[in-house]
Amino acid sequence: MEVTFLGTGAAVAPHAYNVAMVVDGTLLLDAGAPLSVHLPRAGLSVAEPRAVILTHFHADHTFGLASLILARVLLEEPPPPLSIVGPTGTRAYVRQLVEFAWGPEMLQAAIARKQVEVQEVTAGDQVQVDGCAVTAYPMTHTPRFSCLGYVIAKDGVRLGYSGDAEASAGLEALLNACDHAVVEMTYAEPGPMHLSRPEVASLVERHPRVKFLLTHLGWDGSISGAVGARDFLTVQLPLR
Repeated sequence: MEVTFLGTGAAVAPHAYNVAMVVDGTLLLDAGAPLSVHLPRAGLSVAEPRAVILTHFHADHTFGLASLILARVLLEEPPPPLSIVGPTGTRAYVRQLVEFAWGPEMLQAAIARKQVEVQEVTAGDQVQVDGCAVTAYPMTHTPRFSCLGYVIAKDGVRLGYSGDAEASAGLEALLNACDHAVVEMTYAEPGPMHLSRPEVASLVERHPRVKFLLTHLGWDGSISGAVGARDFLTVQLPLR
C-alpha cells in the first residue's frame, strides 16, 4: 500500500496545507488540500481518484473536494463517477458544497454527467471502497455532526485513519483493529476537540504493534516511535 500526503496541517497551520492523502493513487482520505493542484504535483491527474472517504464536514477536511469535482466535470472526457463515502449527511453536504462553490448550474452539470456517487455510512458499517475493505468507527470531535474514523484493509495492510478525534473508546477500538495508523496531533499541550503530543505519546506507548504516522499538525514537533508526515511525503506500507 502506498500513501501520499497531499496536506498535513491543522486548520490554521502556517507550515502545511489542510489534510488530505491518497492511497495507491486512487483512494483519497479527506479532501482539505487544494486537490486540483496537489494531485498533479504528486504525479496524479485529477481524473485518477476513484473514491473519497470523508471523516467529517469541517472545511479543512472537505473544501478541496469542490475544486476536484469542478475539474473532473470540465474534462473533455469525464472520468467515471467519483464515489464519496462519509458519515450521515454526506449527500446533502456535498450538494451544498458544490452549489455554494460553483452555483446551481455546475451542481446540475455534475449530476447530469453522473460525476458524483455518495454512500453514507455509520459506525460499525463495513463497505468495499475502491478495492479496499473499509470499516467505520465512531470518533469524538464535535457534536454538530457525525464524525468517523476508518480502517482501510488492502493487500495485507490494515491502515487506520482517525480524522480529527479526541481520546475515546472509538479511537482505541480503531487502533486495536489496525497495524498502521494515521493520527492527528494538533496541539503541543492538551486542548479541546483534538489530540495533543502527550495524548498521542500515550497512544504510541499503549499500542506498540501499531506504526503511527502523524498528521493534522498544528505545531512543529515529533514523537519518538512515530513518523511525522509532511506535505507530499510518500510512504510504502507496511513500514519496516
